[in-house]
Amino acid sequence: MTDKKVIPIEDRIPKLKEQRKQKSNRRFIFYIIIFFILILVVIYLQSPLSTVHNIEVEGQHFIDNKKIIKASGLTTKDHYWDINTGDVEKKIKKLPTVSSAHVTKVFPNKVTISVNEYHRIAYLKKDDKYIPILENGALLTKKNDSHLPINAPILIDWKNNSKLKKMAEQLSKTPSSIISEISEIYPDSSDSDSDSIIVYMNDGFKVLADISSFSEKMTEYPNLVKKLPKNAQGVIHLQVGSYFEPYKKDKGK
Repeated sequence: MTDKKVIPIEDRIPKLKEQRKQKSNRRFIFYIIIFFILILVVIYLQSPLSTVHNIEVEGQHFIDNKKIIKASGLTTKDHYWDINTGDVEKKIKKLPTVSSAHVTKVFPNKVTISVNEYHRIAYLKKDDKYIPILENGALLTKKNDSHLPINAPILIDWKNNSKLKKMAEQLSKTPSSIISEISEIYPDSSDSDSDSIIVYMNDGFKVLADISSFSEKMTEYPNLVKKLPKNAQGVIHLQVGSYFEPYKKDKGK
């Protein structure tokens, strides 16, 4: 059995004192660092550095940055830490073109607004202008254009805003492959209370449908056309049932 080396208490005391001194120094340095951090935080909060210096907007297409920033309620006088991003997002989503918004605070004084907008699905012809219609039925009156739109249905003679909005909602549910084949859409002029519409297709067919069932019924259109004889022209009924009615030929022609 080996003998353990015993260190006299006199030799241990200096080492214990040195360890305690090092521990006290580390604690002191830690408190000094915390103190200076708190001082810097107070200075930051009380200085102009804590106010918003930069507001960036991204993802917008239909409306300009200034309108989005105005709707958000943010200004360069706002304090960075007082901004509630959830409240700001709710304000921005009230814009008719915005489907969703995400607000991010970037330290020390920057705010980024990312927006997703409703898609343009058709155009409303008004006088000689073509006004873009979004999928929620909103009209972009400041983005009207006198040039004929390409690859988008044109809605003509639509004076009932309620019906127009319902039609836009139905178009938003319709596959894009079918939307691109639609040339013009008219409301039924024979009855102002009717839900009926007249749709002219790019391939020459005329479609009679109802607004309420448009997106559902139009999914049948490609298969119906495939079953028709080559060079057939006429009316495709998609209201109560689904059937084809050829155009009546004039006598002598």
